[in-house]
Amino acid sequence: MPLPFFQEIHIENTNSCGYKCVMCPRESQTRKIGFMPLEDFSFVLGRIGPFEGVFHLHGFGEPLLDRQFIPKIEMLSKKASRSRSHIFSTLGVRVKEEYFLKLLESGLSGMVISLYGFTSADYKKIHGYDGLDLVKKNLQLLSEAMRQFPGFKAIIKIPGQAVSTFLPVADPPEKAAFCKWASDLGFDIATWGYVHNYSDGRHYNMPSSEKICPVINGKRRNILNITWDLHVIPCCYDFNATIRFGNLREQTLEEIFSSPEYLNFLIAHNVGDLSAYPVCQNCEKNDYS
Repeated sequence: MPLPFFQEIHIENTNSCGYKCVMCPRESQTRKIGFMPLEDFSFVLGRIGPFEGVFHLHGFGEPLLDRQFIPKIEMLSKKASRSRSHIFSTLGVRVKEEYFLKLLESGLSGMVISLYGFTSADYKKIHGYDGLDLVKKNLQLLSEAMRQFPGFKAIIKIPGQAVSTFLPVADPPEKAAFCKWASDLGFDIATWGYVHNYSDGRHYNMPSSEKICPVINGKRRNILNITWDLHVIPCCYDFNATIRFGNLREQTLEEIFSSPEYLNFLIAHNVGDLSAYPVCQNCEKNDYS
């Protein structure tokens, strides 16, 4: 079979995270916690070959916990110089003052910072960690680095009104003050439109039995997802990597996307029989916005 046309490649550098966010089913993650070695990262880039789209170097974890993260960005910048690289982060990680300058020097193109709560109490209520002061310190350090790299794009995403109805998120006076403070530092502000079920991890939304999975027919078909231990999975919502099309250590991309595992996944979703895929049965089947 011909390979899907990938516009984005998501490489999970780690599935480790120090947070316990209420909307994230980390307590149900049973797969091994680990970090992709630099050698494996180089190997994966070799398997992928020439690519000029967008790399997302994050997965079901906090990418800034990876001590080899900057060398990975540097390697990516050299091997795929016409691509762009992005991450999602909480910024709730203790780093040296020069860390963000080195990170941007390495070639990172952009970052989305997920932030729920505008007081220490509300932040801890959502994220399970009293890290708001640390995040604000890191925002200041990142802002200073951004002045030297005007092409770098950083967005802070906060909960929108629809999200607030599902989660214990307050809308205090501090919210407006924080957004103005962050905007003055050079950050764009955006909102999360909804919370996810994360396959069978949460039950915020009614699963859809009418939609076809967008991995089959939608934007997610054009996204390649690779876990830190080199499994190719259908999408990031399969946080436990229960559906594995193959492993790049043992197979090429062409072999993986011609495998029985991938073909069976296509057939099951096209005929609407998800009995072999429990994690898909609770999925909203929404495409990425």
